[in-house]
Amino acid sequence: MGIHGPVCAYCGLSFSADDITLDHVQPRKGKIAYDRSDNLVLACKSCNAAKADMPFLGFILARRSRGVFLLHYGDHLSDGIKQTIRDLVEKPIL
Repeated sequence: MGIHGPVCAYCGLSFSADDITLDHVQPRKGKIAYDRSDNLVLACKSCNAAKADMPFLGFILARRSRGVFLLHYGDHLSDGIKQTIRDLVEKPIL
């Protein structure tokens, strides 16, 4: 369990341990499994199902608040992932 407890890194809601899953921020479909901790976050079943194998950029762009939560609850993520999320979240919507 993460340091924040069973909290979804995409929606920021708390769940019971039975209702939280592990999600690969960068999908592993079609790639060599990337099961390192700097690519894994806790996600509720709803967010995990909605993201599925979607690239995380598209998932965050569809709802930028996901990126804000991901930065807060994903401090352990790789620097590259965090910088990409910061660039998306901090960029003004034109």
